[in-house]
Amino acid sequence: MNIAESRREDKLIVMPTGRIDSVSSSTFDRHLAAVIGRGDVNLVIDLAGLEYISSTGLSVFLTAAKKVKAAGGRMALSGLSSRIRLVFEMSGFLRLFPIYPNVDAAVAG
Repeated sequence: MNIAESRREDKLIVMPTGRIDSVSSSTFDRHLAAVIGRGDVNLVIDLAGLEYISSTGLSVFLTAAKKVKAAGGRMALSGLSSRIRLVFEMSGFLRLFPIYPNVDAAVAG
């Protein structure tokens, strides 16, 4: 898994690519914790490059969402492929996050 960042308006776009699984989820968790810790709490997580996510990976999203909410921020997801969207849907996570088709829509939302 690789993680890139960019900034648009007042939002930080975090772009994980590859797989978020039991091996890589701790890296993604540490990355999001560092981002939130430095005060970036208006996040768009762009999942367009994500190939796979495990239940361990999903828990990272839940942890980050709690931290963002506690800090008064907002975390939105964008670019979910049909496969990734299905995982979020089956786990009940779709209702926890604003979901957008792409980064442009997420930034505008």
